[in-house]
Amino acid sequence: MKLYIFIARQFMNSNKGVGKFTSLISKVGIAIGSLALILAVSILNGFENQLNKKISDFDGHIKISGIEFNYNTSILDNFEEILMISPNRERRGIIDYKSKRKVITFKEINMELLEEFYQLPIIGDLPNKDQILIGHDIANRLGIKVGDKIIISSPLDQISMLSFPPVLKIQVSGLFYSKILDYDDRFVFISREVGKKLFNSSSQNNYLDIKIKNGINKDYLKEKISQLFDDKVTVQSWEDKHSTLVKAMKMEKVGSIMALSLIILVASFNMAATLSLLTIKKIREIGILRILGANLRDVRKILIAQAFLIGSIGTILGISFGIGIVILQNKFGIISLPSHIYAMDLLPMVLTMKDVLTIFFICFFFITISGLFAGNRVSNFDPLEALRWVK
Repeated sequence: MKLYIFIARQFMNSNKGVGKFTSLISKVGIAIGSLALILAVSILNGFENQLNKKISDFDGHIKISGIEFNYNTSILDNFEEILMISPNRERRGIIDYKSKRKVITFKEINMELLEEFYQLPIIGDLPNKDQILIGHDIANRLGIKVGDKIIISSPLDQISMLSFPPVLKIQVSGLFYSKILDYDDRFVFISREVGKKLFNSSSQNNYLDIKIKNGINKDYLKEKISQLFDDKVTVQSWEDKHSTLVKAMKMEKVGSIMALSLIILVASFNMAATLSLLTIKKIREIGILRILGANLRDVRKILIAQAFLIGSIGTILGISFGIGIVILQNKFGIISLPSHIYAMDLLPMVLTMKDVLTIFFICFFFITISGLFAGNRVSNFDPLEALRWVK
């Protein structure tokens, strides 16, 4: 193989004029394509990781539903993988402020776990047992401010058609600002004490939110926990609960890779044209190689080696530059984001070895196709006729 690379390098070094310029354009095109792939994949990974963290902060990594109210969680004490457990229940209700109403979801939790487990950005103060914490978007819609007193009610807990639903007037201690899906426009955190006053009937929406330690396989732990319960109890990760969102993110990543790969495809077309031009310019040398005993397979290998020499330079430059940008962004935070739009101040970028290898494969796939196309052109030339060509 070294002989083929040596001959290919000699052919390239003697290449001047238009062929050298088109070769440079091919390298630049492949470098830009691989750079764009690295940046796109790392940004999508970064946003996916941030979404994973945000939802895990709100719902936990694993959610158990279908349990009884005040469920004894001691059955889970033997799981060393579990970091924290937050028993809670959810109930649809109504929030009323100055003749404005909105249907929301009450999330009844142990308020002592609010700051440690849910880790929500809060405007105002953490609630005590007689206060509530509402979503920022709910407050915006109804004109609620920190410290205002509002009316909350639970129509599902109305005892009879002739009675009134439980109603409470309560103070808003703060607003949470998670920017996760529609959570800021849907959830209201209440304490257990408020829940006892508001909910009369037993709720079927009882949950255990579970946070696990870093590096633990969620699917494996989910299966272990499922074995402790009967079929009426559901054990889900947040990915299971939001499966449509997860599929959409995967499709977005695949679509981005396919779209940006077109840059490399166009560069490979230019490379194929460059190699074809080089083949014509070096047709006498190729004819000499054929007369000396080289077969068509050997000549094709030389042209494929040329393709790899051109393409590998562009690929390595593009990927190396892309990795450098990712490292600089993660270390120094060069690219910032508007905090009023995104739930983060800096552009998140995460790159894995699997992603780098995938991009390498895509680049070299198109490079190989270009080399094979140019190599097939050689089979159309007769070696004796090639010797008569004049440069």
